Amino acid sequence: MNKLINLILGSLILLVLVGCGFHLRGADGDYQFPYKTVVLQCDNPIICPGFKTAIQKENLTKLVNNMESAEAKIVVSDEQTSRDAYGYNSVGQIASYILTYQVTARVFDRNGDQLGEDIVVQNQTTMAYNNSLILSSQQQEETTWDQIHQNVINSLIRRIVYSHPKLISTNAAESK
Repeated sequence: MNKLINLILGSLILLVLVGCGFHLRGADGDYQFPYKTVVLQCDNPIICPGFKTAIQKENLTKLVNNMESAEAKIVVSDEQTSRDAYGYNSVGQIASYILTYQVTARVFDRNGDQLGEDIVVQNQTTMAYNNSLILSSQQQEETTWDQIHQNVINSLIRRIVYSHPKLISTNAAESK
């Protein structure tokens, strides 16, 4: 009998938790680029394919190929990557690295005037390194770089969404 009561009680608690629901930020459609159509100009940055895919997958805006049909142009450039020794073990070998990735984006209107300041996004993390497990460490480093790039893409999207001049002036007025 106790098992039946515990099962019913557990099911009831689970039902309440599942039924209350939650909303991720932006899940209601408010998390959109402030521009209906955008031209994306990426020269060399490694995040550009992932950035383009994220914009399309999340339906943040419509990507177009020419400036005549675009409301804004986003230029992603000035990529900087570094891998610096961070810690050493007792025999003087590198025990950890600090991986840093930085990229700059600029948003321009139809007339070619820059909207707002440069958007500089940087992400860094410390990665443990074991010299005796080189293949494993290389795979770990590749995975870590992928995570860093995804973090930069997410931050860049947020910064573009919230860097719109109308949003800046509204937020500044509300904070006073």
